[in-house]
Formats: sequence, C-alpha cells, structure tokens
Amino acid sequence: MKVPATPPAAFVFETAHRRSFQSALWRVFRTEGSHALAWNELRRYGPVPGMRFDPHPPPADMHADIGVLYAATTPHAALGEVYQTTRVIDRSVGGATVVAWIPSRPLVLLDLTTNWPVLNGAAASMMMDDKHTTQAWARAIDERHGDDLDGLYHRSSINDEPLVTLFRRAEQVASFPSRVSFSALLSDTLADELVAQAKKRLGYRSL
Repeated sequence: MKVPATPPAAFVFETAHRRSFQSALWRVFRTEGSHALAWNELRRYGPVPGMRFDPHPPPADMHADIGVLYAATTPHAALGEVYQTTRVIDRSVGGATVVAWIPSRPLVLLDLTTNWPVLNGAAASMMMDDKHTTQAWARAIDERHGDDLDGLYHRSSINDEPLVTLFRRAEQVASFPSRVSFSALLSDTLADELVAQAKKRLGYRSL
C-alpha cells in the first residue's frame, strides 16, 4: 500500500497508539565541526534530505521552535543508522561520540508499529517510505500533536530494531537527565566493544 504524500486533514488516535517509553536510548553524534551538537540537543536546521522524520517545513533553514533528535534502543542500531550510507564506521571524523541515557520522565511516543498508519490512510511501510513523504507526515504530527507527543517510536530500515525520534516536546517538557549513562568517543578504547558488536551484527567495516 502506498503512503500518501499528503497526510489526512485530521488524525485518528486510540489509546494503544501512544507508547510510554523510559528505557535506555543511544545516540551517535558529532562534537566537532559545523554540525556539532550537544548530546541532548535537538537539531533545529532542516529538513535535511535523507533524514526520515525531520519535522521542519521546507525549504531547509534554522527553526527556533522545531527540532529533531534521532536515537536508537541499542548501540549497534545507532551506529547502523548513522553509517548506513557507506557501511563504514569512521571512528575519527567529527569527534564522533556515542552516548546512552535514560529519559528522566516517561516519554509519550506515537507508536508507528501499531495500526495507526493504516487507520490514517497510510501503511506500516511509512517507516521505510520515501523521505519527502515521511517528512511531511512527521511535520503534520508535530504541528498538530507536538504539545502532547514527545516523538515517534518506529523500526529501523537497517535491522528492524526499535528507534525513537524525538521532537520539540522532549526538550520543552524536560526529559533529558543531568548526565548520561555512558559516553565515549568512537576513537576511544571504551567504544571498542560497541563497534565490534556493530560490525558483527551489521556486516559493517570500521576505520
């Protein structure tokens, strides 16, 4: 079933479509260069081509009140998502860092693994669909329900593991703890086992 490029005028929601989430999240991000961010900072520039659920309206620009943060529920899924284009984990570029944290409150997420997509005229394939289409849906979700939803719960197109995409409410209604549970530069020996597991599970190489 094809996912419509334009979402419906109003969304159907049931209680089961909202997932409460307070488990560990993993993120790989750059700490050096023009695209550097803090571990708990949402990206305000967008939409970026190729990023599935950017909620920013086009054309790409800075948006003070709109942001996105992509996270995973396992470290190898986080690495798989970030390095999927080349399938090579470059441990030295951009001060690449891996962090893990547990949200300081239960996140309220729209669960795209439920029947929510099909009830709203789409399909489960929206988690893997054309990026322009999924960005339009993310934008509509955030615009209409960003005051009561922290983001999306969905599946990775790489290995089908759960992913979490956070929107503005995750920052506005504080959900980030004061410190992370784990943090290491990918170039550090602390990250050796995480990279090794990602290579084994995903078939990636590393530099």
